[in-house]
Amino acid sequence: MPLRECAPRFVSRRPMILFRLLARALGASCVLVPMCCVGNAFSAGISSGPMAGYSGRDRADIWLMTDGDARIAIDFWPARQAQGTSRPEVVETSAAGGHAAVVRLDGLRPGTRYRYRVRIDGRDALPGVPLGFVTQPAVARAPRDVSLATGSCAYLADESDRAGSESATAFGIFDVIAARRPDVMLWLGDTVYFRDADFDGGSVANVPARMNGRWASTRTYAPLQRLLRTGQHYGIWDDHEFGPNDADGSFVLKPMSNYLFRRYWANGRYGLPGVPGIFSKVSYEDVDLFLLDDRTHRDDDDLPDDMPGKSMLGAAQLAWLKDELARSRATFKLIANGSRMLSDRPNAERRGGEGWHNHPAERRAFIDWLTANRIDGVVFVSGDIHYTHMTERERADSYPLVELTCSPLTSNVHPRPNPVRPVEGTVALERNFCTMDFRGAPDARELVIAVWRADGSRLWQRRYAASALRSR
Repeated sequence: MPLRECAPRFVSRRPMILFRLLARALGASCVLVPMCCVGNAFSAGISSGPMAGYSGRDRADIWLMTDGDARIAIDFWPARQAQGTSRPEVVETSAAGGHAAVVRLDGLRPGTRYRYRVRIDGRDALPGVPLGFVTQPAVARAPRDVSLATGSCAYLADESDRAGSESATAFGIFDVIAARRPDVMLWLGDTVYFRDADFDGGSVANVPARMNGRWASTRTYAPLQRLLRTGQHYGIWDDHEFGPNDADGSFVLKPMSNYLFRRYWANGRYGLPGVPGIFSKVSYEDVDLFLLDDRTHRDDDDLPDDMPGKSMLGAAQLAWLKDELARSRATFKLIANGSRMLSDRPNAERRGGEGWHNHPAERRAFIDWLTANRIDGVVFVSGDIHYTHMTERERADSYPLVELTCSPLTSNVHPRPNPVRPVEGTVALERNFCTMDFRGAPDARELVIAVWRADGSRLWQRRYAASALRSR
């Protein structure tokens, strides 16, 4: 029986017993930074990364993966100074943790650009490769310009068919993105693709190992490495790295999906105490990024629209989002979600793919809340649908809401796209990535959105002045 079909039975009876058995199959430990002793013989190298993730005022997180047991240390120093010497703690990677680790660097200076070096057993693991990150300012000042690149849907063919796959050559797009040297790379989901066979083939106890194998195979793919080492990275998920196609909150292995997501990302925070999920808020200059989880608490899109409480985000996550938006003083508030947020159904008879339009009461209440509370600077960004377009939604008493849907990076383009009232001239029917540049003087900030072909040539560009994203 497919796992999704048996999910209600497992969930209602013994979810934690099942999860412990599955976790045991994946490894003795699922922690992000395994600190247990793994022996004295270390001869590994870096198989993926390093990738700079979350940065605060005095802290930064660096993710990496090794090809065997290893002792990792990271030296770091302000970029404007000569290379300094630090006394970093040693982190050990092991098979129990998938040879992945997130190394936390503490005691940093606010608003400072740093360089760093990864040492394995005392040797420089990547000599000559420039690595860096930026901490966030501690006090208000004129914001620096920020370049953010984004995209979704990065399918990687299996080794057996990679040579003949169109996606095998499509990964050159990542070098094109890296060449632009974005400050931030925001991954909008479907960057790992589980297969049906991962869930339905063989023993259930082997499923977690197959899920982990999908993550590891993607992360260690050579064409990704230059981009992973460029800028700082944040990720969310959509259905394909959460579970089966169109998976929702009934998916029996969602605790394992959450574990694996944390193993392979360095977002800094995930969910809330007592509220599972991958959602969090991060800041970069005058941009707040609200990274949403559209799967852990999601009801089936096909349930009746008038079902009480039908939700895509879940009540707790939605309350958290409102609270964080109300407290934010950022010029731009970027809400990132795997599924589209502002799109509409083609007609009453057709669902029109996944999205918040299939949870209309929840969406309507949220937009009404945005308007009533005069939340300025909100912009939505999403992926999923295998083509790109802009959506603009007018509001009677406030500024129009806009959404950039950016897809696909390397997956195939949708053969029958059907956008509903897209902004004229913004539909892109080829592999692409998008950039969002936040720039200008403090009193004249603007957002410049652009869409780029896989070869780096520009398809279109639109500008949104910060002053036009304010309540009337």
